[in-house]
Amino acid sequence: MNLDMLLEAVAVLIGIQCVWLNVRQDIWTWPTAILSSLLFGVIFFDARLYTTMLLQGLFVVISIYGWRSWLTGGPEGGELNVSRLQYKTGIILLILTTTGTAGLALALNYITASDYPILESLTTTLSVIASWMAARKILESWVIWIVTDIIYVGLYIVTELYLTLLLYILYLGLATAGFIAWRNSYRSKTILREVT
Repeated sequence: MNLDMLLEAVAVLIGIQCVWLNVRQDIWTWPTAILSSLLFGVIFFDARLYTTMLLQGLFVVISIYGWRSWLTGGPEGGELNVSRLQYKTGIILLILTTTGTAGLALALNYITASDYPILESLTTTLSVIASWMAARKILESWVIWIVTDIIYVGLYIVTELYLTLLLYILYLGLATAGFIAWRNSYRSKTILREVT
């Protein structure tokens, strides 16, 4: 096994652990996400997936925000609970997705040698939005992750990043499990609030 494959294997294992911790709403998801993002940044640079590489830097920043948010972002500075996406926020995120994708695609087309500027731009934009939503424990973040992971699966097939492809297939399953777990958490907290 060469060094590139070893690095990818380690990044994949840490990535799996990160998502599993997120499904469980475990605060350790955030430091694990930071390490995973740093490793994948190196991998994507070597694969010439430039916005996906830059995305890893944004993930580090969002992970720091998420770590703090989960600890102190709830009512009265307490623990943050799962919530639902508000209509106004959804509209803003849709506009950001459209403009972010278009802007990144134009930049990639003119500045880099990216082979897939539109797909890279869309997955980058969706990933940032889903990460921010997860940092705020918004249930629908898992839906965005499912869509993003499906696109990534196709991208990693054509770029022949097979270990990362396997990771994203697993991410699809974990994202589904995450949606179910967070939905159940949301429902149980809602029922508890109605009873008290």
